[in-house]
Amino acid sequence: MASSSEQVRRNVSQSKSGTKMVAADGSPSSVFDLGEPPWIADAEVTRCEACSCQFSFFNRKHHCRFCGHIFCGKCCDHSVTSTRQGFVDPVRLCAECRPIVKKDNEFMAQKLPVLTDGASFLLEGSAVTCKVSEWTHTSLEFSESHEPITLSSITKVEDIRNDASSSVAGLSLKYKGKDGVSSEVQLMVDESIKNKSSLIFIGALKKVGQCPKLDVLLCEDRFSSSSSPVSSHLGAGGG
Repeated sequence: MASSSEQVRRNVSQSKSGTKMVAADGSPSSVFDLGEPPWIADAEVTRCEACSCQFSFFNRKHHCRFCGHIFCGKCCDHSVTSTRQGFVDPVRLCAECRPIVKKDNEFMAQKLPVLTDGASFLLEGSAVTCKVSEWTHTSLEFSESHEPITLSSITKVEDIRNDASSSVAGLSLKYKGKDGVSSEVQLMVDESIKNKSSLIFIGALKKVGQCPKLDVLLCEDRFSSSSSPVSSHLGAGGG
């Protein structure tokens, strides 16, 4: 696992989908980076996958840059910058992928900085700072008293509440250690200082499970109260 101090170096690259920033050779990538999907071959499709209109010389085929499927111009006319795919400029998206990419962009711009900045919690009675590692974003790191937890090892994330009607008092993380043994860590909000940043951090961490195609990260079913938007025409192996 790359150290959080190892900065991701990026180069400008021109792909068939547009101009993008990609990790330079030998540079670690963020686990939030998302590659381009394989494009459906033009010869395999004769009608728009959304409205079923017939393609012709005047009604051209267009690929959605997020799912790789083929649509007519009207059904694939949404232009959004796909941050996780590294695109510098807005790219063409179908109507179904557009809200997914917009949610991704909101997470990258608003929630990920919260996670990398970190927040204060009580861990076994001691004050610690917990944050997601910078640049590669592969693990949860603690200022002391605990080894980093690889995000892909987390099996369950649950709110801790004093009772059903009370506010969130902390976060329970269940994970598998390097030896494969299941463990749990409880990050408690320090009520004595009324630290709102801790609650904001908890909310941001839950959003990780709502980002589609994060195969190496937290799956949505690991969260007690999360659901993930899934595009109906996105195959399980989509990029």
